[in-house]
Amino acid sequence: MTTRLPSPEELDKLSNIDQEIAEKLQFIPQLWQPSADQDPAEVIRSIRAQREALPHVPAPKGVLETQATYKARDGTTLRMCVYSPASSVNKPRPLFVWYFGGGGCIGVPEHQIICRNAVLDHGCIAVAPQYRLAPEYKYPYQVNDSWDALKHITAHAGDFSADPSAGFVLGGESAGAVIAAPLALKARDEALQPPLTGIFLTVGSYFDPNSVPDQYKSTYRSRYDEACLNAPLLSKTMKAIFDTCLQGDFSSPMFKAALWPSGHARLPKTYLQSCGMDINRDEGICYNDVLSKAGVETKLDVYPGCPHCFWYLFPNITQGVKWKEDTRKGLGWLFERQM
Repeated sequence: MTTRLPSPEELDKLSNIDQEIAEKLQFIPQLWQPSADQDPAEVIRSIRAQREALPHVPAPKGVLETQATYKARDGTTLRMCVYSPASSVNKPRPLFVWYFGGGGCIGVPEHQIICRNAVLDHGCIAVAPQYRLAPEYKYPYQVNDSWDALKHITAHAGDFSADPSAGFVLGGESAGAVIAAPLALKARDEALQPPLTGIFLTVGSYFDPNSVPDQYKSTYRSRYDEACLNAPLLSKTMKAIFDTCLQGDFSSPMFKAALWPSGHARLPKTYLQSCGMDINRDEGICYNDVLSKAGVETKLDVYPGCPHCFWYLFPNITQGVKWKEDTRKGLGWLFERQM
């Protein structure tokens, strides 16, 4: 739980590039960045094709990945990837529901590193639902599908050998965190049973940039910081392409959780992560403060000089190793396990 917000000077230092990342960028090909005049839908299709062409890393020893399905409210059948321990120990296994990232436009529920590690580290059952993607399916398909998935998973947890009463964590990364944050609030307000016991939000956005509360205006700097706007992995151009395709409603609390009308009290403990050289950096820092002030028990880890979701490109640098260990400890804290 934070005791104070960082000063503007402290925030600006966070966007100074990590030296290990700077050195590695000198020896890898220029990271592809779209231009502002490219058709957004074509850019998304190109990224999807590139990702589909990549070789998929098989699940590590000790993790089983299987498929299941659920029905969305319009009757569409969507899939889920279920990550389970390979051992057949007969004991209650906590449940971890995870929403993947990708701007609401790219991504799949399979091959999720965080789910695989969660199973290995905590013996949980992790379920990553598919949700429909823009530009073919614009907002609010993503959050509606995800809520339908959460209700289905909760009602059928036993089918996955999960016991939410042993621990029930909801999480998401980037666009997945944009989904998970309001769903946690909706679950609270609608008394989802069994209730959530933890929330994990990494590198998401939670505020309407056009109506940031006065108390956060001096902290909400990363959307205007040139280092963040031009960072690899999520530049201002790529962010604009995602936004154009998704057409999210920035005034809706189901898209920006900081706007939630009934407030943020009575949420389960929440673990957040922010990257220092990321457009979304101050979203996490400010939302952590919102939750803290509402009496929610929180933990926040920030990675100075690191771009959005840097752990995929730079897993072995000092900050990448730290991120993996922080994530292990953070989920352990949410599952109430001593790490």
